[in-house]
Amino acid sequence: MKVPIGMMKADAYNSFGDQNERGSVLYRRKSAMLHQSQHADGKDEDHIKFPSLYPNSKAAVVELSPTEKKIDKSTSIKHRLGVLIATAISGNDILSSLLFVTALTAVEAGIYAPIAQILVVFTLWLYKGVYQEVLSALPMNGGCFNVLLHTTSKGTASIAACFSILSYVATCVCSGTSAVYYLHELVPGLDVKLYTVLLLTFFAVLNLMGISESGTVALIIFTVHFLTLALLCCFSLLYLCRNGFGQLEHNWHGYHPEEELLPDGNPGFVQRGFWTSIFFGYGTAMLGVSGFESSSQFIEEQAAGVFPKTLDNMWTAIAFFNPLVMFLAIAIFPLPDIARVHKSVLLSSMGRQVAGEWLHHLVAIDAFLVLAGAVLTAFVGVTGLVRRLALERCMPQWLLAANTCRQTNHNIILGFLVICVSMFLILDAKVEALSEMYSVCFLALLFLFACGHMMMKVKRSQLPRNIHAPWWTVILASFLVVGAFVAIIEKNPGVVPVFAMYFSITCVLVGAMFFRMSILKLLLRSVRYLLKKCTKRGGGGRGRHSS
Repeated sequence: MKVPIGMMKADAYNSFGDQNERGSVLYRRKSAMLHQSQHADGKDEDHIKFPSLYPNSKAAVVELSPTEKKIDKSTSIKHRLGVLIATAISGNDILSSLLFVTALTAVEAGIYAPIAQILVVFTLWLYKGVYQEVLSALPMNGGCFNVLLHTTSKGTASIAACFSILSYVATCVCSGTSAVYYLHELVPGLDVKLYTVLLLTFFAVLNLMGISESGTVALIIFTVHFLTLALLCCFSLLYLCRNGFGQLEHNWHGYHPEEELLPDGNPGFVQRGFWTSIFFGYGTAMLGVSGFESSSQFIEEQAAGVFPKTLDNMWTAIAFFNPLVMFLAIAIFPLPDIARVHKSVLLSSMGRQVAGEWLHHLVAIDAFLVLAGAVLTAFVGVTGLVRRLALERCMPQWLLAANTCRQTNHNIILGFLVICVSMFLILDAKVEALSEMYSVCFLALLFLFACGHMMMKVKRSQLPRNIHAPWWTVILASFLVVGAFVAIIEKNPGVVPVFAMYFSITCVLVGAMFFRMSILKLLLRSVRYLLKKCTKRGGGGRGRHSS
C-alpha cells in the first residue's frame, strides 16, 4: 500500500529531514499504519491522505513493507515497562561495573580515587540533562543513533550504530565471562567456556519469552545486588569504627610495612601527583558508569514518563555507591595489596576482611548474578537498536519478524547470540581486548551523543520537549568525556589497533546493508560489462572461424 502525504503542522514535525537524504522515516510509517488501522473498513484504503512533513519533498509517498503492515498497534504497546523494571535493566549494567572498576581506579588514582569518582558523578549529572532533553524531543529507540539520525545524515548515524553494536557485543561477552569467573571462585572445577555459553543462551531464551518476563528477572537481580552493596558498606563502616582509620592514614602518607613489599623491595604501587592521579583515575572510573546510555535504547518499551525517572534512579545509585565503596576500599586495604592481590575480586575480598567468609561468598554470588544481569541488558539494548535500524531500512526487514507466541524479534535475539558465542570462542575466553575496546566505544558514544544534542539545539530547536539542558552543561560534558578518552589512550595505546580492527568489521557489515542498492547496481554494471566483453570475444572468434 502506498500512502500519499498531505499537510501537517510544521511546528511539531517539520524537523525530521528529507527521507532520501536525512531524517527518520519512522514517524511517517507510524502515521501510515495508524491511518491504515483507522480506515480498515476498506474506504480509501489505497490512498489515505494525511498531513505532509515536507510539501516540496520528493519523498511524498511512504510504502510500507509486508513486515511493517503486520505490526499491530495493540502489540506495540503490549509490554510496557514500569520505573522499577526499567531501572533494574539499566541499573544491572551500570552497578555491575563497581565489581572491577573500583580496584582499577584505586591503582590509577591511589589515595585520590574517591575524588576521581566524584568527578565521574558530576559528569553523569551533566549527561542526565542531555539525555532527558534529547529523548523528550525524540522518544524513540536507538540512543545515539536516534539523535544523529535527526540532526545529521543516515550514514553518520549508522557509524554511531556501529559503536553501539560493538559496545553491546563487548558488554555481553565480557560480563558473561566475568560472571562465570566469579562463580569459578566458589566452584573451582567449573568449566568456564561451557557455562559462559550456557549463560548467554539462557538470557537469549529469556528475551525470546518477552521483555516483561526478562525484566522481572532483572528486577530480582538488581534488588539482590543493591541490598548486597548496602550490606557490604554497613559492615565496612562497622569495621572501620572498631579498627580505626590507621590504614587510610598509611595510604595517605605512602607508608607501607616491609611485609607488603615485593621480593625486590618495590612496593608494587607508586602514588602519582595529584593532577596526574585525577587524570588517569577519572579515565578509568568512567568505565564504572558504562550502561548509563542503555535505557535510551529501549525507551519505546517504557511507559510514559518512565525514562527520566530511570536516569534519576541510576544517577542516585552511582552518586551514593561509587565514591563510598571507593573510600571504604582504600581505608581497609593497603594500596599495594589492592594492586597486586585483590585487583580482580576487590569487593568480595572486602567482604571477607570485614565480616568473614559468609559475606565473601555472598558478594561473589551477587557478582555472578549482577554481571549476568548486564548480559540481559545487552540483549534488551541491542534488540531495541537493531529493530530501530531495520525500521529505518538500514538493516534487512526480516529482522523485524516477530514470533506468534510472544511477539518478540527472534531473528535479532538469536543472531546476536550467535555473534557473541562465536566471538567468545574465537577469543578463547580471553576478553581483555574486548574490554579495552568497550571502554573506547562507550566514551565515543557519549561524545557523539553530546554532539548530536548540540546540533539538535541548533537545527531542531522547534521540536517540542519537556526539558531544556543549558548549553554550558552539554559543552562541559563533552570536554570531560574527551579528557577521559585521552586518558585511556595515553595509558594504553595498544587499544587503538584492536579497536580499529573490530570497528572496521562492524562498519563493513552495517555499511553493506546501508549501501546495498549502490552495491547491487555496481555488481549489475560489472556483470553487464563482463557479458558484453564475452559476447564481443565470442563474436570475433566465430567471424574468424567462418572466414
